[in-house]
Amino acid sequence: MSARVLPRGRRVPETGAQSRPTPHRRRAARAPVVVALAPLAVALAIAGGCERTPGAGPEPYRTPTPLDAATTGSIAGYLHVRGTKPPRRHVQVTSDATCAAAHPDGLDVEDVRGDGDMLADAFVWIVRGLEDGVFAVPETPVVVDQRGCVFEPRVVGARAGQRIEFVNSDDTLHNVHGTPAKSSPWNFGLAVRGARRTITVPTAEVPVGVQCDVHPWMRAALGVVDHPYFAVTGLDGAFTLGRVPAGQYTLAAWHPRLGKRQQEIEVAAGATTRVEITFAP
Repeated sequence: MSARVLPRGRRVPETGAQSRPTPHRRRAARAPVVVALAPLAVALAIAGGCERTPGAGPEPYRTPTPLDAATTGSIAGYLHVRGTKPPRRHVQVTSDATCAAAHPDGLDVEDVRGDGDMLADAFVWIVRGLEDGVFAVPETPVVVDQRGCVFEPRVVGARAGQRIEFVNSDDTLHNVHGTPAKSSPWNFGLAVRGARRTITVPTAEVPVGVQCDVHPWMRAALGVVDHPYFAVTGLDGAFTLGRVPAGQYTLAAWHPRLGKRQQEIEVAAGATTRVEITFAP
């Protein structure tokens, strides 16, 4: 790795005999209740095991930290790849007629892509230095589509506690299986075109893996953070983080194939800190 800095809710009266049943009669009267409840408990257990969504309640409201634009700067830069990028992987999708129709010659998966030596599909964020800040969570959901039997986008950023909506745009069954290490996992199906479901991830974590168990080549990644200072690079490898409070930070970049790099930087009020980070295959 080479990196350089350029300048989170009427009983019937009982008789005496009725009010003093023997212990044997008490047990006999209660036993059917247990028997009646047992099938219900089994059914609930089965239903709960088939489909899971995150169960954490909402976080208590905290007042966002005031931000004076005059004391902020920005971070801008590019991500590069040194050397030859790995070749595309060819995936056969004939197991599903809808997927086969979308990709009649099979699916070519480009794990490392970008224009020239630039790196796309990388999540860039401030990993250290904002621990004392409180930032309002956006009301607008992040949308992840299942279209053409792939996730779009395949790398996406979201705030901890923000709604993330998964959509099925294909005429086939898809599954959305999220596997965070710091929050509850989720696993549900989207059976028809237009089906959608929303979840939240309460705890910051990069990355959070997402996959479709029906179509094993379908994978995506979420970058979940507790502040607004993040970006996902496009084909030009560029990123910009604006209105960053002046201070010293650790900036990190993560790619699904190439892993993580990070760099210590300093942001000055009214200035742009320029950073370039290079990954190797």
